[in-house]
Amino acid sequence: MQSDPPRVAESATTNADINKTNETFSRDYRAWLLFVLMLVNLLNLADRQGLAAVVPALKVDLRLSDTQLGLILGLGFAIFYTLLGLPIARLAEHHNRARIVAVSTAIFSAFVCLCSTSRGFAQILLYRVGVGAGDAGFGPPVASLLGDHYPERRRAAAMTIIWLGAPLGALSGSIIAGRMAQHGDWRLWFIALSVPALLVSLLLFFTLREPTRGLQDAIAPKGPPPSISQVVRFMLAKRSMVHVLLGAGLASIALNGIGQFWGRYYTSVFHLSLADSGRLIGTIAVVAMASGLALGGFGVSALSGRDRRWYVWAPAIALALSTPLLLLGITRASISEAIWLILLGHIALFAYYTPTLALAQNMVDASMRASASFLINVVFGLVGVGLGPTLIGVLSDAMAHRAFRSGSFDALCPGGKALAGADSLTANACAAASANGILQAIGIFSVFFLWAAVHFLLAGKRLERDLDQAYA
Repeated sequence: MQSDPPRVAESATTNADINKTNETFSRDYRAWLLFVLMLVNLLNLADRQGLAAVVPALKVDLRLSDTQLGLILGLGFAIFYTLLGLPIARLAEHHNRARIVAVSTAIFSAFVCLCSTSRGFAQILLYRVGVGAGDAGFGPPVASLLGDHYPERRRAAAMTIIWLGAPLGALSGSIIAGRMAQHGDWRLWFIALSVPALLVSLLLFFTLREPTRGLQDAIAPKGPPPSISQVVRFMLAKRSMVHVLLGAGLASIALNGIGQFWGRYYTSVFHLSLADSGRLIGTIAVVAMASGLALGGFGVSALSGRDRRWYVWAPAIALALSTPLLLLGITRASISEAIWLILLGHIALFAYYTPTLALAQNMVDASMRASASFLINVVFGLVGVGLGPTLIGVLSDAMAHRAFRSGSFDALCPGGKALAGADSLTANACAAASANGILQAIGIFSVFFLWAAVHFLLAGKRLERDLDQAYA
């Protein structure tokens, strides 16, 4: 049975009435808002994909296992990234959201710079926790801000524009970081990224303004926002939202797990250089993210005018296609054949992202949007970013140990590479086991997309009813 919302808006103030006293957000200002928020997203993804590009050098330099890499890329980053999302979401329900994003971006800049000083596993893990803490201040406040700048039917498109910063960040981060690691030192990448991050934090602080809450809603909220537990109960009472969260969680685990280990795959399986691997990761990411996010955002925004179930039908179709494309791609013997199939698989799997973000906003009223975004961040952050790389790292190590027949893999192949002075037989065995481990791990995780598609399809059965009861 559908539960009642945690509170009913008491004000009869209409959107038109609010707009009469809040005619300050012009089209130019909203364009600037989207632009600077896109820059923040660009920097966030440049950090993650840049780290993925330097992983092979970092792995050898610090003598890390894939399990340790998984913790650095995943759970270490995601714990504070997700858990801090709750207090930040609550702050965003009560205080200036633009200032929260600005301060968080400055924290992100400081810890990215500190990553360049890392000398071992524990140190870089600690600094990645700090980067995650800074990154945590983006999702909930931004989702809430967009809800007050754009009406329901335009939120997916607005979110898509912000997320188009992701492919640009992935491209620039992968290429620049890969070249720095190849021709200089992987540490230089983090120093180079911290400077523009600090500049963007200043732009956010001095140029963005705080809108009236409920500006784009028919009824403005009145009274204190509901508690996070009330918001979570309200959303989980909607069966369609439960299936969306399950599907998004499974897709996010696989997307983030595989995505952070493409550098390992290209350098181990096809023996590409760090620079070539980074360039390939960036090129695929910019095409796939831009195409997939645009299809998922603009496409669903257009189709939802005919039938709102396209919010879940489109992700279901796309995710179902991504599994066979990726499985076929990673098993090709030719790099040229593999690239095209991997690219098509990536385009398909990114289509679920912005519809999920938009649905979470459309299910609730203005007083709950930052808290609703926190729930999505738990799925994308702690579950996806946290568990994905960590689990794939553990699985890759297990598969590599199983494939290595010449003794102890950890002792003879630290960092996946044979010890200096080892004979050619041992060196080849280390390389083959390392390549086999990451190949099998990526293959197993690719099946998660098909599983996720089933949940998005099931969500369509009650979606329209649940959306209609968002405010009632």
